[in-house]
Amino acid sequence: MSVRIWLLLLISSTACGAASHTVVGEGAQRHELVELPTIEIKTDRTSGKPLTYVKDHDALVDQAMAEFHAEHWADAVRLYDILLREFPNTPGLGAIAHNCGLALQNMGMHKEAAARFATARLHNAGTRHARDGLFLQAESLELAGDVTGAATLYRDALDDAKTQEQIGGELGILDALEAAARMGLCWRAAGEIKFADDAFRRVERLYNDHRDVQVVGESEWVARSAYERGELYRELFASIRFKLPVDRMKRDLEDKANLFLKAENSYYHCVRLHHKQWSLASGHNIGGLYTRLIDDIDNAEVPPEVTEQLADVYRDELWNHTEHLAKRAVVIYRKNIELGKTLGASESDWVAKSESGLSRMMATIERNQARRARLLQAGAISPQPKKDEPPPPAP
Repeated sequence: MSVRIWLLLLISSTACGAASHTVVGEGAQRHELVELPTIEIKTDRTSGKPLTYVKDHDALVDQAMAEFHAEHWADAVRLYDILLREFPNTPGLGAIAHNCGLALQNMGMHKEAAARFATARLHNAGTRHARDGLFLQAESLELAGDVTGAATLYRDALDDAKTQEQIGGELGILDALEAAARMGLCWRAAGEIKFADDAFRRVERLYNDHRDVQVVGESEWVARSAYERGELYRELFASIRFKLPVDRMKRDLEDKANLFLKAENSYYHCVRLHHKQWSLASGHNIGGLYTRLIDDIDNAEVPPEVTEQLADVYRDELWNHTEHLAKRAVVIYRKNIELGKTLGASESDWVAKSESGLSRMMATIERNQARRARLLQAGAISPQPKKDEPPPPAP
């Protein structure tokens, strides 16, 4: 006679994890107790409406990922944080913290995102994922306004052996270019001009050491760093105004000229890289250097006792020294407009700004020539001999 067996499970409503079953057969019936996993139901009250959930790792991961992919960022963050809190020793927490940071970034909560990326780094120590976490942590700090903290992270990634061990080794050339450039941007935002300049110089050195590698020459960070270094010197250049007495004016002119040349050299380095955005921005700003120098010289203080006619003569004498600057600015603006066409960026804002700068400089030349003609007609000045004008450096 065949044996028939029925398995009956009786699970209590309290979900305490115990169940009984009865086995019926040819012999005496017997009862056995089977232990089931405990089902733990909890409530999260950390934010908003209380959230009731079952403490089950896989189910929570599935829920969190579903909210993340649906771009329900706040719900995803809440579930990810529950996972981080409830399962602190479970494998895969690096990915959970990383995704939580991304969700917080999308919410604009950059300080909180930086903290989650820091957690992701710890759980992903020794891997490329830890390196990605560091860059995202630094980016979040920067967006949160902690530019010094971000610059320090980039510096550690470049130079600190312990940090490099945590992120899987020294940075490759492309990561190093990005870290150094971002570090410079952060130091500049923090007002640390020397640190910023050192960082941008570092990018230039890395470029020079690896310029035979195509992807290095095409890196946006190389062009961006050259542009930003030019900006550092341009801002210092623009901050100097010519004021009496004459001895101070001479010192100001010397300082201004040195900063002018440093800014111009950095901008030209960027122009030669032929990057659509930063090269065109640099080309425009080279013309802007000449325009600003002309304006500052033209607006230099004049002794109060000078009459209006003598002031015109004085301005014409200044124009003798700045006319060639104006003509070079015209050439530079035109070359930048041509560069925009070459790069397929004729509609660029920087091309439009160069066209505006060109028009303004042509008007400046016409205005000064009209004043000179008026003074010549009045016999207030003598004709000036023509000068040979060196061409501007080629882009």
